[in-house]
Amino acid sequence: MTEKVARYSIFVNTEETGLILAAKVGLLEKSGILQRFQFRYLSNYLDHSGAFPLDPVTLPLTSADINLSCNAGGMPAVLDDYLPDAWGKRVLARLAFFKKQLRLREQSPLDILPMIGSSRIGAIQWVAEGDDPIFELGADISRIADAEKTAHAIDSEDYHADASDEFSLAYLANAGTGVGGARPKALIEDKGVGYLAKFNSLTKDVYNNARVELACIRMAKDAGISMTNAKVISGINDREVLLIERFDVSLSYRMHLITVNGMLKDPNNQCDRGGAFFYDDVARLIRKFSYRPEADLEQLLRMMFFNAVINNTDDHERNFSFCHNKDGYCLAPAYDMVPSLAVGQYHVAGYNYSPYPLYPSKATGKVFGLSSTKVKEISEEVLMSTLKWKMYAESAGVADQDIEKIQNVFSY
Repeated sequence: MTEKVARYSIFVNTEETGLILAAKVGLLEKSGILQRFQFRYLSNYLDHSGAFPLDPVTLPLTSADINLSCNAGGMPAVLDDYLPDAWGKRVLARLAFFKKQLRLREQSPLDILPMIGSSRIGAIQWVAEGDDPIFELGADISRIADAEKTAHAIDSEDYHADASDEFSLAYLANAGTGVGGARPKALIEDKGVGYLAKFNSLTKDVYNNARVELACIRMAKDAGISMTNAKVISGINDREVLLIERFDVSLSYRMHLITVNGMLKDPNNQCDRGGAFFYDDVARLIRKFSYRPEADLEQLLRMMFFNAVINNTDDHERNFSFCHNKDGYCLAPAYDMVPSLAVGQYHVAGYNYSPYPLYPSKATGKVFGLSSTKVKEISEEVLMSTLKWKMYAESAGVADQDIEKIQNVFSY
C-alpha cells in the first residue's frame, strides 16, 4: 500500500484580514485515498482582529492542532470545497494526460492540488509549503472563445489534443476548475470585473441554458431572492455564453465561502453525509451560524418556494453556501436555479420529512420558525414573480418553444 505525505499552507485574502498566511496543513494518503488531515492555525492569524474559522463546524479558532480521520475517501470542507468538482476534474485529467502522459487519480487531493491554477472562487488559496499565493480573477475575456471551444471538445468526450491546443487547455485548466458542478464553465475577467462564464452543453442541454438561466435569475430577483446580475453574450464560436457577476470578489478583497455540503460532513470520517437532504437542514445551520438568521431564513424560504415552482430538482447540498464578511457567516446569494423538464421526479432537497419542497400555494402556518404572516407574504411574492415567467423569458430572449416547454413543468 503506497503511502504519501504532503504539506500545504493556506492563505486567506479578505477585507478584514488582508492577505495573510492562516494555517498549515498535512495530508496523508494511502493508495491515492486521503487518510489523515492535520490542521493548525498560525499564531499571527489567531492574533489578527479579523480572524474567523475557515469552517465553523470542523475548524474552530484554536491554537491546538486539529487532526481529522478521513478514511473511506472523506475530505474536510476546507479541502473538498477548494478542489474542482466533476467538470474541473475532467479538464485537469485531460491536461495531465496531454502534458505528462499521466492518468489523474480523481480521488487523490495530492494528485489534483499541484495542478490547480490561481483562479479560484472564494478567499483562500492552498499552496505547497514555501510557495506564495497568486489570486487571479480568471482568463481574460479575450480568451473566452478558446476556452469555450476547448470546453465543448472536453464535454463531448471528443478531445484530441495536438501542440496547438496546449495554450487553450492550460488556460481552461486554470480558469475552468475553480468552481463546482458538472457544467462546462470558466472564470473570466473583463476590465477588473470577475464573471463565471457558463457554456451551453451541446450534448446534455434540452434548451438554451444561457437564455433560460438569465430569465430565471431576473425572475428570482423579482421574487426577492438575493442573486447577482448576469448577461448573455453572443457570437462565441457561433454560440451564446452566460456571464454571471461573481459575488465573492471586488476590486480590493474576496469573500470566503463554504458549502452546506461541507458543513454537513460526517464528523467521524469527513465523508459527504449522504441520505436524505432537507431545506430544514439548511435552516438549522442558519440558526446556529448566521449572524442574521431571520433574513437568511426568509431568503431560504424564497429559494424553496422558487425551486418548487420552477421544478428545479437539482437543489442539492453544494447548491447552497455560506459566505463570511466583516459581521460573520451568513447565507450566500443564490445560484444554479434552473428548471428541469423531467416531471414527477423527487427534488434532492425535501421539506419536513417529505421528499418534495413546500409549494407556495400550500404554505400555511409557520415555516422555519417564520411567522405565518411572513410566510404568506413571501409565498405571494414568489407566486407573483413566477406567474410572469413568459415576460421574463421573452425579455431574456428565450425561444418560444422553450418558453412553452418550461411553463408546462411549473407547479404552484
